[in-house]
Amino acid sequence: MDIQLVREKLERVVGDSVEQRDLSLKEWSSWAKAAKAGNEVSGTTAVIKGKRLFIPWNQSEAGITGFEMDAKVVTESEIRLIELVVEAARGAGFSNVISSPGDEEERNTRLGQWIQAQLDRGLLHEEIPDQLNLKSRLTGTMVPFLLSYENRTHRDLTYKQLNKLLQSYFDGDITLVPLPGSREWLILVGESLLNGFKEESDEGQDTERGMLYDLCQGVYELISNEWGGTSHLSVLDPITPLQSLTSAVSLLRESLQLGRLFHLTEHIHLPWALYLERLIYSIPDEQRRQFLDQTVPHASSTVFTDNETLSTLETFFQLDCNVSETAKRLYIHRNTLLYRMDKIKQETGLDVRSFQDAVLVKLTLLLCKVTKRK
Repeated sequence: MDIQLVREKLERVVGDSVEQRDLSLKEWSSWAKAAKAGNEVSGTTAVIKGKRLFIPWNQSEAGITGFEMDAKVVTESEIRLIELVVEAARGAGFSNVISSPGDEEERNTRLGQWIQAQLDRGLLHEEIPDQLNLKSRLTGTMVPFLLSYENRTHRDLTYKQLNKLLQSYFDGDITLVPLPGSREWLILVGESLLNGFKEESDEGQDTERGMLYDLCQGVYELISNEWGGTSHLSVLDPITPLQSLTSAVSLLRESLQLGRLFHLTEHIHLPWALYLERLIYSIPDEQRRQFLDQTVPHASSTVFTDNETLSTLETFFQLDCNVSETAKRLYIHRNTLLYRMDKIKQETGLDVRSFQDAVLVKLTLLLCKVTKRK
């Protein structure tokens, strides 16, 4: 495709003038360093220096030819889309592109940029475009994991580090997709990983989901032991990435958000275990406050801020309201647990040994975590 046609197309995309510019290799190196990317800048990476944005198009012995525009007129998501436009134009006939040692990382990074662009635009059901050159890797059914990682005392994970660790853990080929603007990684694993664990019955699905939880737990422990930091993971049932990858990432992100909000001490957040939390979060704050005011008087609301009471109730509900098992888990006498429950009943009028009251207490616990009360 002719470079002038590409320039005109970009001008229509951004609604502003786009100039063709030639950079010497020395100038290109300066732009790359300004972008804090150094030698990792690839042949499709847009870089910003000062108030100008430069998108590389072609490399020759003389230097780099590309497109330059005002960085203020484009958003981060639009930059990602511009990169996709340029990449698509190259695929239509321009072969002399800038070389990069990490082709797989570059392709997967572009996929992450495309996913984020679709999320920003609210397009959850777009099919992955041909120009990303990833359809051959994303055919069939795959299991999507989302990893959120942060380490305040050390440098963040690199693609090579994490990819090597996960390849070893899953003992097979995976697709690792870094998502832009965050410390999130999408991990796609072939469904064959679950062979031997599937059955047609409901029991079989429970077994599969238990397997998915165990895999998340394994990844969490592996990363914690290797690098420390804070990790959170979510996973979905197997999907077909070509048609549903963006919607899957949206649901995985929502699960991480809800899990971190409602279950502060946990690191694995499964969407099928967060139905009630999703419902509570969707209720307007004013209605949540009205429910709390009607259900739990202000005089007794301190019950749901006491750490011992909260720990007791959370454990009780985790163990399906089993008094004996709860006492064992908390390392207390059964009578001590019954005393705590009687105290809750005295102060709130709610007996958690009654199903109806237990439901109200559970809802109250969740509502207290997300509701601003005056």
